[in-house]
Amino acid sequence: MATVDTTLARARTHHKKGEFARARELCRDVLQRYPKNSKARALLSRLPESAPSQDLLEKLIAAHKSGHTALVAEQAARLLPIYPDSYVLWQIHGGVLLELGAFQQAEDSLRRAMDLRPDLPEARVNHSVALRALGRSPEAESQSRMALTLAPGHTGAMIELAAAVADRGNLSEAADICKAVIAVQPDTALAHNIVGVAAHEEGRFAEAEAACARAVQIDPEFAEAHRNLAAFKDWKGEDTHLAQMQALYEAPTLSPMNRARICHALFSAWDKMNQPDRAWPFLREGNALRKALAGYDISQDTALFDRLGAQEIAPLQGVGSAPVAPIFILGMPRSGTTLVEQIVSAHSQVKGAGELSLAGDLGRGFLNGAGVTASGLKRFREDYLAGLAEVSEGLPFVTDKMPHNFRLTPLICAALPEARVLHVVRDARSVCWSNLKQYFTAQSLGYCNDPADVVAYHGLYRNWMKRCEQAWPGRVRRLNYGALTSAPETQTRALIADLGLDWEGACLAPQNNPRRVHTASAGQVRDKIHPERPDEWRRYEAWLGEIFAALPEDS
Repeated sequence: MATVDTTLARARTHHKKGEFARARELCRDVLQRYPKNSKARALLSRLPESAPSQDLLEKLIAAHKSGHTALVAEQAARLLPIYPDSYVLWQIHGGVLLELGAFQQAEDSLRRAMDLRPDLPEARVNHSVALRALGRSPEAESQSRMALTLAPGHTGAMIELAAAVADRGNLSEAADICKAVIAVQPDTALAHNIVGVAAHEEGRFAEAEAACARAVQIDPEFAEAHRNLAAFKDWKGEDTHLAQMQALYEAPTLSPMNRARICHALFSAWDKMNQPDRAWPFLREGNALRKALAGYDISQDTALFDRLGAQEIAPLQGVGSAPVAPIFILGMPRSGTTLVEQIVSAHSQVKGAGELSLAGDLGRGFLNGAGVTASGLKRFREDYLAGLAEVSEGLPFVTDKMPHNFRLTPLICAALPEARVLHVVRDARSVCWSNLKQYFTAQSLGYCNDPADVVAYHGLYRNWMKRCEQAWPGRVRRLNYGALTSAPETQTRALIADLGLDWEGACLAPQNNPRRVHTASAGQVRDKIHPERPDEWRRYEAWLGEIFAALPEDS
């Protein structure tokens, strides 16, 4: 590989000859390896860029501001083959695709922009946003940290880093980053919003509401802050915030993604004011928008379970002892897995690790139908236990409460004989309603945006777990959420005994468990255990009764 000085000398020669494309290519080669190289950055900035006229770019930006997002995406796509080296055009294209929910295409465009100008912190920040939208938070964090290396103290990079850190579950660190931003730039709405979400996670509800209210005050069009504030508030009646959200909902320039957020915010408000007739239309519209943006179809998950069912897995033989034993807590989202983890992790011998992506990442081949060999099982076991040990803090048991790990049940049972597997079940109508009304940020929960889809998915889940429990007798312990909340002491004592743990009274007070909760149940688990209300969905029976009739009467 040529030295940096040699490469730059060649770039200068091409520049003098008017061979700008080759000069740009050489400068970018240097900047990919050394993004802060001042000589390469200076030369690249002097090279004329093959790009649309400034007038045309300004027209695209004006059209975007006027709400013509899809039109701008179409026009930018037509221009890119003509101007493939236009950094600004790739940025515009990627930005509008993000707003349209076309996350993979947006990432492609914003990665191209970053490749063209790897020396610009803004390029890396925008690419990080797209990576987070795809659930690739570790890569996003890497990009935002590189942006800060290029420009220490860059506000946008700090906010994006905080968002990436929050996505991997460390809201406390994210809040600290945002507070540093606020100390310098107090009117940064994004920072106040993240501080609010972090406070809510830790049970500081008044602080959470105040922070999100401040974010909305700074930026009245900040749809995500409106959604969080509406979810955090204890609505007593109509107020100026409700009127503000209604006006934003009616704005013709609102993007589909932000419209979905405002719909969910308005649903939260009317639902908490016990006005289902006014709440339901907003939930229906918001979920329909999210389903369309995600491009989800239930056939995707039907095919997934068909692949899973076609695979045969034999138990791994000759396994040694593990330094730490996993306790998997799995089932449908919103089935009570967070409460169960709070109970179990209140024990002094258990580390609550939350929703780990580890098993899903290692089991991707199984989910894709690639088949499982003995050597593959061995790798899964070794890598999973190594990853678990890193978060165990020296304790002998670690909870992993990623609900969708239920799809990996055969893999878990075959590779990890020491694992405890808790399958949390809840009244089918209650869990389906809870999924429908929840605004999930994860892209893997597309079925939650349509009543027919969530009912169909519940059937896929139910049949799969019945098959797994029959195939692995004695390995999966069912825990009924309704029974747990109706008789918490009896059920908790039995649960702790079945896990092989000595009894500790702290397990009866999960609301006092100081660990942070990163799920939709962050607020609920700060209260004492209350009996389940299985008929809560019936306020919406006029719209759901016929569809929900297909669900079983039991869990």
